[in-house]
Amino acid sequence: MRNGSRSPRCRPRTNPRGRARMSARPLVPTRVAPLLIALLASMAACDGPGVVSADAPRFGRVGTASSSVEFVGTWRRAIFFLDDFGIARSSETTWQFGTDGSVSRVLVARNLTFGLADIVVSAGRYRVENARLLIDFITPAPSQLAFDVRRTGDQLFIAGEPYLRVNG
Repeated sequence: MRNGSRSPRCRPRTNPRGRARMSARPLVPTRVAPLLIALLASMAACDGPGVVSADAPRFGRVGTASSSVEFVGTWRRAIFFLDDFGIARSSETTWQFGTDGSVSRVLVARNLTFGLADIVVSAGRYRVENARLLIDFITPAPSQLAFDVRRTGDQLFIAGEPYLRVNG
């Protein structure tokens, strides 16, 4: 660039001796980059268009469940999709129901494009009343959940969403 033309990313700066020099500025300022990364990571955990396919069946009350013994074991649901920005993502939920009434839920939201992941583990107690799965979580924060539930073969439908058996 000896002919006097300047790149739009370059601007004159002065050094301690007062001489002008040219330097390139980064496209994303270094102070903004961590905020941008945090924003992208938080979006990985958000539900949005494409998380559940439009043709997936939605039900209100489904089936009946006779006992919680039918649910003992590990059940998993994984969804892979491209978000509105073309970023490859996945959302995985794993439920583990124990014979003693214990339950754990692991939610993993992954940004497959940038290699980021967000994991939330919840633990508590569960019981089944009629066709309702009632969960009292203790960690990470106390909360109560209630879902319509039914089991068909190796599929467990929680709130109308299918989960596949991982083990018995």
